[in-house]
Amino acid sequence: MIDLLLAAVLQAGTVAPPQRTTVVDNATVTVTRLRFAPGSGETVHTHDFPIVVLQLTRGDVDLTVGDARTSGPRIAGIVTYVPAGTAHAATNAGSTPFDLISIAIKPSRPTAPAAPPTDAPPGITRTTLVDNADVRVVRVAFTPGSREPVHTHPNDLLTVQLNAGRLQMLAGGRRSDRRRPAGSVQFLPRNQRHAYSCRGDRTVEVLSVSVK
Repeated sequence: MIDLLLAAVLQAGTVAPPQRTTVVDNATVTVTRLRFAPGSGETVHTHDFPIVVLQLTRGDVDLTVGDARTSGPRIAGIVTYVPAGTAHAATNAGSTPFDLISIAIKPSRPTAPAAPPTDAPPGITRTTLVDNADVRVVRVAFTPGSREPVHTHPNDLLTVQLNAGRLQMLAGGRRSDRRRPAGSVQFLPRNQRHAYSCRGDRTVEVLSVSVK
């Protein structure tokens, strides 16, 4: 499926395509990091699965989604949902490179309802950006010293770190504690026990993508 998307992006044209790096590919999602050099871009294309597009680094973006077209600066953290079958394309309209994260949601995935929203623990704020039949996307800010209780979700969960910082992650029976760069991705299968905590001296923001 992703190979078909790539073929569509690389259709003949005068604009160089973005550089693509697959980060995660499993039964639920394919996550791709795209680096757009100045002047590079995609041809307008569609595919049979929805995607969530995350602006990872600031850039001047010419973006088409369906009948809507925008052009101008986009700051890191902006999220765009593209429904299946919707024509879309992104082009670097500026003089510096930028990165996007594309999360393709596979229609063959086993579906599950997202966990209902809950109150955030102290020091953690949650802002819902997208909530539809396919996905719920929440921006989560962890202030220094904040932590989640160990918990599970009935749905698969993907997190993308939006800024560099130190997070401790408990996933299943494994714990990791290190400084991670912006763009770090973690996939958590449904019903896996997990918890995040901020162990550094700065607020860390994470995009939490619950796949339904």
